[in-house]
Amino acid sequence: MSEYLHPDTKLSRHFKASEFACKCGCGGKKISMELVEKLEKVRVLYGLPMKITSGYRCLEHNSKVGGSPGSSHIDGEAVDIECVDSGKRDILVGFLRGQFTRMGIAQNFIHVDVSKSKVSPVLWVY
Repeated sequence: MSEYLHPDTKLSRHFKASEFACKCGCGGKKISMELVEKLEKVRVLYGLPMKITSGYRCLEHNSKVGGSPGSSHIDGEAVDIECVDSGKRDILVGFLRGQFTRMGIAQNFIHVDVSKSKVSPVLWVY
């Protein structure tokens, strides 16, 4: 986990630290490198950009957006990836399932996490 990276720090070929930072502006960025490595593998296979709409969340921001008190976002172990196209969602979910055993699917995003303390494998819908 890294909390003190410069926003422009490249974590992998396709992802920067700023993409995982808390969206409230507090500057918090706790990032699981296991998560980044798995996302990078998926990004290479998918061949298209993957926009992270939510990565790390500080406690206050997590509460404000209605996240669960035990959210993996708080630990820097989860991301929500924007996905509003059903065809691309099908393809992306296929690649994500090769790397992640915890996934939630919503109308406009896909959640994946690498939590070791939660039930796995699991797939849910919002």
